[in-house]
Amino acid sequence: MNHNIRRLAALFTVAFLLLIGYLTYWQVVAADELANKMPYNAARQQAQEELVTRGSILDRNGQRLAWTEKTPQGQSRVYADPALVHVLGYHSFRYGETNIEAAFNSYLSGDKGLDPLALLRKEFLHQNVAGADVVTTIDLDLQKVADDALGDWPGAIVALDPHTGEILALASHPYFDPNRIDEIWPRISQAASQPLVNRAAAGQYPPGSTFKTVTLATALDGAVISQDTTFTNKGDLVVDGFHIKYTNPPDRPTFPVRDAYAFSVNAAFADVGLKLGAERLVQGAARFGFGEAPPLPGIPTAVSTVSTTAGFLQSRPALASTAFGQGELQVTPLEMALTLAAVANNGAIEAPYVVSQVRDQNGTVYYQNSARVWKQAMSQSTAAFITQAGVVSVEQGFAQAAQIPGVKVAGKTGTAEVGGTAEPHAWFIGFAPVDNPSIVVAVVRENAGQGSGGATPQAAKVLRAWLANHQP
Repeated sequence: MNHNIRRLAALFTVAFLLLIGYLTYWQVVAADELANKMPYNAARQQAQEELVTRGSILDRNGQRLAWTEKTPQGQSRVYADPALVHVLGYHSFRYGETNIEAAFNSYLSGDKGLDPLALLRKEFLHQNVAGADVVTTIDLDLQKVADDALGDWPGAIVALDPHTGEILALASHPYFDPNRIDEIWPRISQAASQPLVNRAAAGQYPPGSTFKTVTLATALDGAVISQDTTFTNKGDLVVDGFHIKYTNPPDRPTFPVRDAYAFSVNAAFADVGLKLGAERLVQGAARFGFGEAPPLPGIPTAVSTVSTTAGFLQSRPALASTAFGQGELQVTPLEMALTLAAVANNGAIEAPYVVSQVRDQNGTVYYQNSARVWKQAMSQSTAAFITQAGVVSVEQGFAQAAQIPGVKVAGKTGTAEVGGTAEPHAWFIGFAPVDNPSIVVAVVRENAGQGSGGATPQAAKVLRAWLANHQP
């Protein structure tokens, strides 16, 4: 009898411990997932959300970008411009939230920011209340220009204010319609065109000659060359059997470093890279933010890298090709926009941001962003020199398609080889007006050929659209 009692007690003890473990897991370890994440709790989440009208997302001028409408089936999220999905993200009972919808979900959904009376009405009287609104830095009109400039071509455009870090437009193509996310998810999640990838902030490309901005700034500030340095065209530069042609500027036996940048002379920059050495080139790139993801609350960003293979830059040909924008370089359009923003902002890179404020319907502000320096990339004198080289590039060099009557523009084209028979990626980075820059634009169009014709005209459209309404 005692033996049976002990066995029964042991059985109950084990069962009790298993029950305690089960409850501990779901109530402590997995509590957040159970309470907040789809699809585990979709029905309860939907019932709770019916008590809150999700806040709107607005552009910098107060135009609505996303809002909630009541329908016979319940509440429905509406997106005014599907092309903004890589900024706003989406809100779905089935697939959750992404981007701004995810990062600021607690404010939009009313979990944060409700005044005490509204909270009481929601929790105890089950009355509908309104979540807070998110105000972005996006200019909807400029965003539409950027999307139109890209058209059906895969690629990205980033436009920002170099003095504040505010993202004015961020276009990534292809995109998808967040209004239909539940319907189209199985198709877009498997699409070869990868519409889910935010090419502007997370797409990685070889930068081509736009990277010469980093090489030049690093060499000038490191006193490897000076603003008076000149180069002599002695034919192809041969680096351990690797031939680099002296093709630009044409018919010029000697030329200053300013023109080497403006006319994108690969051999000159290969020579500069070899003089710099791998360590100093990597350190210089780090001052621009290479090696870490740019901070951009609300939008995930990728890391831009100088090389991906250990010891790659110890090879002289690899170092030379990296210095003029090839090698194993992988950059995001956002990083290249920030790189030229340093030139436009006297050497400093302001931390980028796309959400400026969170406020309720009464005007109470719960979140406020502001400009702050992220990186000091170069000296003011170097920034001024590269600005003038960029002006020569636009006025005399390969970036002439960026010219705007009555406005001085600085810029740099890039043609990034991708190997094989594929066309190069076309790049352009630029800013205007030169005397008091209010906008920096970075454009990449995949396999669009030369930067001068494949990206520069698209950037000019964005620059002209902004300056038409924002001239000093």
